[in-house]
Amino acid sequence: MTQTGIAKGRTRVRYGYSRFGWTRGGGKVWHGGSDEELLDDKTFYMPYYKGKSISGTVTRARIVTDRCNPTWEWGYYVCVQLDANQTPDAVNFLYFCHASKLLVQQGQQVRSGDALGIMGNSGNAALADPPFEHVHFEVRATATGTGLDPTAYTGHANAVGTYGSAEEDAPAEDVSVDKLDTIQLLTVGPLTVGEAAQVAALAGSMLLGADRYSMLQVDAAHFAATMNVSNGDAMQFLALAQRNGWDKLQRYHSRFVG
Repeated sequence: MTQTGIAKGRTRVRYGYSRFGWTRGGGKVWHGGSDEELLDDKTFYMPYYKGKSISGTVTRARIVTDRCNPTWEWGYYVCVQLDANQTPDAVNFLYFCHASKLLVQQGQQVRSGDALGIMGNSGNAALADPPFEHVHFEVRATATGTGLDPTAYTGHANAVGTYGSAEEDAPAEDVSVDKLDTIQLLTVGPLTVGEAAQVAALAGSMLLGADRYSMLQVDAAHFAATMNVSNGDAMQFLALAQRNGWDKLQRYHSRFVG
């Protein structure tokens, strides 16, 4: 299954970011994250940023039982501090809360795709009526700051609904050591203006020059990208295509060329 946001397979959002209400506080409690119910795989993973692989350090992997400390509400939780200068937004800390089990330890280095823990309903999630297993995912500029919009990391809109796909991925192409330095020729398209902008942003983050990347206009409303990239960079474009479903629509093509 393809990873979308913090999960593989489908994710159901019951309670999104920046809403008031839920079961506590008489409708006056502000929700600083997105409640992600993982439907097909209970493991949650280090996310990507708009298709780009990111990395960081686990600064917290624990449960707090002292109710004088507000983090008791999170139950078992993981905090990852992002490495500097990876993304253009203000986010520096990622929080993954209400786990039933943690798979990382404080001080551990992690990057996109690494397993962090198992979904649960620890902390105040157990007080819901009825309680349901989920991950409260929150992003912040500072460790003690207010939650920010997480959609660049969740890979879906900030709205109640079910996202992602339960379909199994096609068998991965051979990326053994002898092919790590192989160049791939990629074409992605046709793309709308917005979709082309996503591809262009990823290419820009890789600093691909005109000798390796070009965007061609197919018609008045559509574009196609073509590029020569290393196997590692090709995997990032594939991840972007899979999250948007372009691979299923046969709008992503790749072949080894040398």
